[in-house]
Amino acid sequence: MNLLFIQGGSRWKFDDCGNVYTDANFNDSIWKRYEKLCDKLTVLLRREQKIYSESVAVSRFNKFNDKINNYIAVPDIYRPVKKILSLKKRRQVSNEIEKAVRNADKIIIRSLGNFYTNTALKFAKKYNKPYVVEVTGFAFDGLWYHSLRGKIVAPFKELQYKRLLKKAPYAVYVTEEALQKRYPCNGITLGCSDVELPPVSENVLTNRINKILNQKDKIVLGTAAFLDVGWKGQKYVIKALSELKKKGYDNFEYRLIGAGKGEKLKKLIAKLHLEDSVVILGALSHDQVFDWLDTVDVYIQPSFQEGLCRALIEAMSRACPVACSDVGGNYELVSKDKMFKKGNVNQIVDMLILYVSKEVQIAEAERSFSVAKNYDKTLLDTKRESFFNKFIANT
Repeated sequence: MNLLFIQGGSRWKFDDCGNVYTDANFNDSIWKRYEKLCDKLTVLLRREQKIYSESVAVSRFNKFNDKINNYIAVPDIYRPVKKILSLKKRRQVSNEIEKAVRNADKIIIRSLGNFYTNTALKFAKKYNKPYVVEVTGFAFDGLWYHSLRGKIVAPFKELQYKRLLKKAPYAVYVTEEALQKRYPCNGITLGCSDVELPPVSENVLTNRINKILNQKDKIVLGTAAFLDVGWKGQKYVIKALSELKKKGYDNFEYRLIGAGKGEKLKKLIAKLHLEDSVVILGALSHDQVFDWLDTVDVYIQPSFQEGLCRALIEAMSRACPVACSDVGGNYELVSKDKMFKKGNVNQIVDMLILYVSKEVQIAEAERSFSVAKNYDKTLLDTKRESFFNKFIANT
């Protein structure tokens, strides 16, 4: 059985030796989920034009084993933006997607709402190919905070997303209820996070509590998110640090990891004279992220939109006390009193002042670790495999 996986957000990356990579959204563990379901797995993503050196690519991205799986790299019509107006380029991409769909037996469409996934859905219906939709985020929110063009098309895309998903025969949501409420589906559905947590032991919580008890003056904050994406909201935490200094709280350090250069963030850091308080570390591999989380005292996610934030769950699995914006499915993870309005610097300031208390940190560390157990890999894999096996068998 030939299984096609298609997603329009991530891009294939290539090094100067011809090796293929993806960003942090995908890794070997995720591909193995789908390999179990089929004889042949083909993954279709758009292609990034830049060629990286092998050393840079290995340190920043996740290698794709093209000896086991097949990949299709289609042109990127979103970068530069003028390409999206090219009928010739859109026709080329459409033809390649149609061919891939026609050659597949079954299809997994991840994150509807862009040209790539919507085109795949159109041809899946045309050729009567069984398909399942993976629902990972909110269409309106993702576009509204993306660009001026995004704001123009957001209402239309939101209605389109609801209409298309309602008729899907199978759908997997990464939330338990948040996305389901917004985008109901009449088909067979599952609520199951796509997070990949390594095995954890009770020692994680013990070590975290010891770390808090031995904490000196400095409190390390951390955020893992793309550095050049404005709606990730890191700038509001940076502004909050400036306000904290004015109030006499000079003991916070903010460490940021993620892909991108973060030039706008660097300019803001310089403008607010926070060079000694904010550190941009850049991209880390998936395995390195968990080691980095153990150096963080409080994990903060200030995004303007999320589905169910994978980074939050990963932080909680390391017993990190957490704070986040009140968007998407975050309420399924975090205490209401540890959430703030997106972009509200004053609320972030008040939240961080609460975390000066070691007692508050310990209480939230215990809560984080307890909630993270619900996202145990074995538990999620069992739920997910049962659902996908039904999809394979019933179609």
